[in-house]
Amino acid sequence: MDNGFWQVFAVGVAVAVAPGPDFFMVLRNSLSRGRLAGVMTALGIGSALVVHVVYSVLGLALVIASSPAVFGLIRICGALYLIHIALRCLFGKKTAMPDACVQVDAAEGRDSVLRGWREGFWCNLLNPKAALFFLSIFSQFMTPATPNFLRWVYGAEVIVIVTAWFTLLALFLSTGRMRGMYAGVARWIDGGVGVIFGGVGCSILVQEARRVL
Repeated sequence: MDNGFWQVFAVGVAVAVAPGPDFFMVLRNSLSRGRLAGVMTALGIGSALVVHVVYSVLGLALVIASSPAVFGLIRICGALYLIHIALRCLFGKKTAMPDACVQVDAAEGRDSVLRGWREGFWCNLLNPKAALFFLSIFSQFMTPATPNFLRWVYGAEVIVIVTAWFTLLALFLSTGRMRGMYAGVARWIDGGVGVIFGGVGCSILVQEARRVL
């Protein structure tokens, strides 16, 4: 299987498990309104990812065809952004679990399941860092030689991985006990994410330096 497939797989897993707004949205809805609301939130996040993937793949494909030099600059900026995320994961202040994630009256969990989907969708779609992040990720794995169908495979891969992860979160982190277990390993997850992002970013910078020199 294509080497890039496994690289995107590793990055997709890292994207999924790194705690962020999407993670806390799924966690909050799972705890406060039940597993179904949490699963629908995960599906909403996955739906927003489709939007991010489509404009990232189409936009970068256009840049590749029209200006290889600009694409090289995008790759360098994307690599620097990934390294920035890696440094924050490895050395930044850890994000605490929000106090708002508490169990409430079960009657509130009978709300329309579409509410969970909407919250997940808009949480991911309107996150300004998500757009920059996806452009950074795909600029690292798309080249002029990458077949068009493979670009979409990369995008679908990330969507499936992230959606599956958040669905599992909704299923297994709905209890306080599981939440506590996750909090105990969060720093190790941050470290692993930092290593992966930093490795990808540095690798791209080396590639671009060799191409220029």
